[in-house]
Amino acid sequence: MQFTSGNSMKWLFVMVMSLMLSNLALAQEINIPQDDPYKMVESLSNKVVAELNARREVLEKDPVQVKVFADAYILPYIDTEKMARYVMGKYWRTATEKQKTDFVNAFTNTMIRSYSQSLLKLRIESVNVEKTIEEKPGRVTVASSVLQSDGNKSDVIYRVYLNKKTKKWMLYDVVVEGVSMLLSYRKAYGSEISKKGLDTVITEMQSKNTAFNG
Repeated sequence: MQFTSGNSMKWLFVMVMSLMLSNLALAQEINIPQDDPYKMVESLSNKVVAELNARREVLEKDPVQVKVFADAYILPYIDTEKMARYVMGKYWRTATEKQKTDFVNAFTNTMIRSYSQSLLKLRIESVNVEKTIEEKPGRVTVASSVLQSDGNKSDVIYRVYLNKKTKKWMLYDVVVEGVSMLLSYRKAYGSEISKKGLDTVITEMQSKNTAFNG
């Protein structure tokens, strides 16, 4: 599934996913604190540029390695089930347990697949994590700015919530230049499910992900 909001917006989403995915390989090298949302985002962001550049050659030869990183490390920091549930919207309430599981898995793979090929085109010079704003108890936004080597600068806001069971802060949305990635996915998939039905959408997602999964 492709967004139709233009090349510039697609590029911004690619940039955000690169930040998330390049962070995955850092999990074994640094201690990512999840007891504080600002520290979590800052700890990840501070290592993004160097880590991406260090692994560039390997990922250029084998983009599937991005999927390997994601499978191993993305879940500690990003609540993909929460994202998938929101993306499905009203269809989540009537879906079977199998449909929910299949959609979560397919959605996670689709996010990674959609941006892995564009990941290495980015040249991010620095990421500046600026401030945390509490939306309500247990839910905050962490603002940051991303500077690229060509001088372009983009405002990126991470939406984070506190998991009451694990007591860990988890990412669940990214807002780039005022546009929510999660809301964009919800609009796109809501339209597809309405037209084709949930099972067909899941099957199509799985089919597109087959080659990516290796």
